[in-house]
Amino acid sequence: MDGNHRLEKAEHLAYNDPLAKDVFDVTETSSGEVLPISSSSSTWLRLRAIIRRLGAEESGIERIPESMRTDQSPRDLFTLWASANVGTATMAFGTLGPALFGLGWWDSFCCVLFFNLLGSFPAALMSTLGPKLGLRTLTIQRFAFGFWPAKLIAFINLINMIGWAMVNTIAGAAFLYNIGDGKLPASIAVLIIGLVALIVGMFGYHLVHQFERVSWLVMLVCFCIVAGFGAKHFPDVPMPTGPTEISGVLSFGTGIIGFQISWASIAADYGVYMRETHKPWKTFLYSYMGLFLSQFLVELLGVALMLTVTNSDAFAAAYDARGVGGLTGQIFEGYGSGVRNFGKFIQAILSFSTIAAVITNIYSLGLNAQMISDRLIKVPRLLWSLVGGGGAIIAAVAGRNHLQQVMEDFLNVVAYWLTPFLTIMFLEHILFRRGYAYDVSAWEDPKRLPYGIAAITCWSIGTVLAILCMSQTWWVGPIALKVGNPPYGTDISWELALGATTILYPPARWLERKLTGL
Repeated sequence: MDGNHRLEKAEHLAYNDPLAKDVFDVTETSSGEVLPISSSSSTWLRLRAIIRRLGAEESGIERIPESMRTDQSPRDLFTLWASANVGTATMAFGTLGPALFGLGWWDSFCCVLFFNLLGSFPAALMSTLGPKLGLRTLTIQRFAFGFWPAKLIAFINLINMIGWAMVNTIAGAAFLYNIGDGKLPASIAVLIIGLVALIVGMFGYHLVHQFERVSWLVMLVCFCIVAGFGAKHFPDVPMPTGPTEISGVLSFGTGIIGFQISWASIAADYGVYMRETHKPWKTFLYSYMGLFLSQFLVELLGVALMLTVTNSDAFAAAYDARGVGGLTGQIFEGYGSGVRNFGKFIQAILSFSTIAAVITNIYSLGLNAQMISDRLIKVPRLLWSLVGGGGAIIAAVAGRNHLQQVMEDFLNVVAYWLTPFLTIMFLEHILFRRGYAYDVSAWEDPKRLPYGIAAITCWSIGTVLAILCMSQTWWVGPIALKVGNPPYGTDISWELALGATTILYPPARWLERKLTGL
């Protein structure tokens, strides 16, 4: 029995035996005899026992055995995704349609509807793998990418999680900044949001789910109040026409896809303690509805809110001064001090809505860190979440005044690498692992996992193609430029990356399996 299996055995014993919780330094010989383990391993095991006594989850990327599963319902995946997206970051993203791409109401509406209908699929499908396999998302990728190439993907996604934590923290802080009428420094507002999220995210899986069961409903009520007060100010701005309109629709659509599919890289993480017997279609349906409804409704509110700038000097001035937070505050003006104070109360609640998203980023980045190196697995996830979350807060403080630009650049970049990655994951699952035919005991054994040559090659080709088709303020790919609308071109990155990876991966993987048997 190797070291990781001994660790899982020790965890399992401590989980079920109260007397072992204070010791937590046992192993098992090949004959089944329980013996003390080495002092170095014991140090980490004792630390994980302390983490458990604090009420936090001490498990990391190890597979969760059936004996540790609970009666957790797939409904928790609806509340998880609804809470993570019913927040000010989602509303701020919705403002990008009119603000950056010059879209009106109906073209923005169609983008938000159709691209969210499409973008919700990957994360919902990935969610079904958590209960079935008991493995985290970036561990499951080893069954396509292999043991070593998977480390590169884990590192990239670690940066992805830090970036998302940064974006979501700034979005929440914008509301606190507006409530303080600019007297509360933006850096302090970022720290308040970030530190609260850090504490919840560090404690792990069970506390995350408990928080998400409540958060979405409270925030939904607040957003309904904002929509109610703001309805009379929302104009129907007609859509433009011509090449600029086509480019704007495709670019906004790329952002929406990036916003949605980013959840797929961590989706399985939040179902690993659910019973394996749950029907995959239920897991998929609850996840899909939580993802789609939350982003569709809140992004539309962001679109409507941003359009107020086009026909109101007061809203334009509020936006220039304090961004999306200023726009929301302006909705409650003109009714007297009582309504204005009520509006500040609603904004105060909404400022903490992004915590539901940040805690998932912080929790999963700790798991990503353990994927990068075997040595890092020994360090408890809680500590990696602490370090990564701290880094995200520092980055958020540095970028606190540039939310819109950060969202535009970051969200599109996410779609560039994630689209070929997820395409490979799902082709592997549908074509080569039908019926969830994964040997889950092989998750940590390089000799029993694929070499990953087909996956990393196709992923690299798809990503490079996406870069050649991208259209950003800092880079316009030659293919995007050729499509039209100079000098910005038209972003068709994720579409071509999806098509190329779909064509290349099946034959490449078939050949790899034929030659290696893995």
